[in-house]
Amino acid sequence: MFDYVKCSLRRRKAANLVTVGISVMLVLLLNLYFGSIDSYQTQLRELSENVPIFCQVTNLNGTMGNELFISEQIVEALEQSGQVKDLSYMTVMMAGEGDFKEAEYSKYLNLYVAGANNVEALAEMTDDMFSLDAQSLNELLASDRMECIVNENVLKKRGWEIGDRITLKCYYYDPASEFGKIEIHPMGGTVEVTIAGTMEDAGGKTSAIQNDIIIPGRAAWNLFAQFGLKFFAGTVTFHVKDPMDLNGFKEEMQEIGLKEIIPEADTSYTGYALVVRDADFIASATHLRHSIELLQSFLPVVCILVLLIGYVVSYLAGNSRRAEFALMRLQGVKKVPAAFLFLTEQILLVLAGNVVGDVLVAPVVSSLPGILAVNGVLLTAYLIGAAAAYGRMSRGSVVYLLSMQQ
Repeated sequence: MFDYVKCSLRRRKAANLVTVGISVMLVLLLNLYFGSIDSYQTQLRELSENVPIFCQVTNLNGTMGNELFISEQIVEALEQSGQVKDLSYMTVMMAGEGDFKEAEYSKYLNLYVAGANNVEALAEMTDDMFSLDAQSLNELLASDRMECIVNENVLKKRGWEIGDRITLKCYYYDPASEFGKIEIHPMGGTVEVTIAGTMEDAGGKTSAIQNDIIIPGRAAWNLFAQFGLKFFAGTVTFHVKDPMDLNGFKEEMQEIGLKEIIPEADTSYTGYALVVRDADFIASATHLRHSIELLQSFLPVVCILVLLIGYVVSYLAGNSRRAEFALMRLQGVKKVPAAFLFLTEQILLVLAGNVVGDVLVAPVVSSLPGILAVNGVLLTAYLIGAAAAYGRMSRGSVVYLLSMQQ
């Protein structure tokens, strides 16, 4: 009798260890499964930062992205759009120092003036090419102050110094010019700007257009308005703010008046088409979505598998304890309470396995909702399987249960 009890206790201890071990294993596997889904979803959310969608306004056939005439209505609409971020625009004018007669413009008109709203609008020029620090430079270009940054060579040649107030007579390029025949016209007066800083000569260092003077983009806009002229930008670029709403973005761009590229169209200086470089983003997003959908499609299979494991483990554990169950029945305990007692013990073992598994994955899985989801799925599926196993055992008669121990 003593040997029988000792053997029974060994079997019970082994069954308990198996239950805890299998629970730990399931926690690890389910965390790997849900962690993979979460990882793909995180990559999808961060895709707009990692793979930004670059856009540029071009002429209708897409052959030109710079030195265009892009209307102020388009630029203003892009500025106000909730679908656009990192908007950069630049316009270019010509100017001469002082107030000179129009008949002498060929003698004095020798300065290229660019109006830009940020450094990115200045093509390949970078922050370290300016005497102003990055913050001061960005603040200046984003403002409407009549201040300017002057090319170092121009500054030396003309004897200017930082802080000087210089007088410029500006000319603008005519948006109505035929292709290949750019015309320029005087704006109608002079303006005074203060030299706030200098910039390196970009000649030979970059492929950027050489500019002698740079003023804030909004200051250039106001300069056109001051002389009763319609502002236009020569270059406009930006990024899509929410690439996940790419269809909504394209619909809004059409409403603004930007068209798709028509390669067969005639070449012109008018900028009202839009190049959207979204191929890489779409390919990456499609791959991630397919991966997420594939993994999520296996969720019912995973739940059924855990349920079956719970059923098999509980059934085997119950088989090793039929004598205990029969004795409880002989002592007057009804079927349901007796089965519930065994089920509760099994669930406690599963909880212990969950805790051990959670401790093991905690350094790797930082998401509390993910851990809770794993425990919820495991406990629910295991509970159903175990309930089915012990429910089946409780249906047997006491005589049958005792005979199975022979």
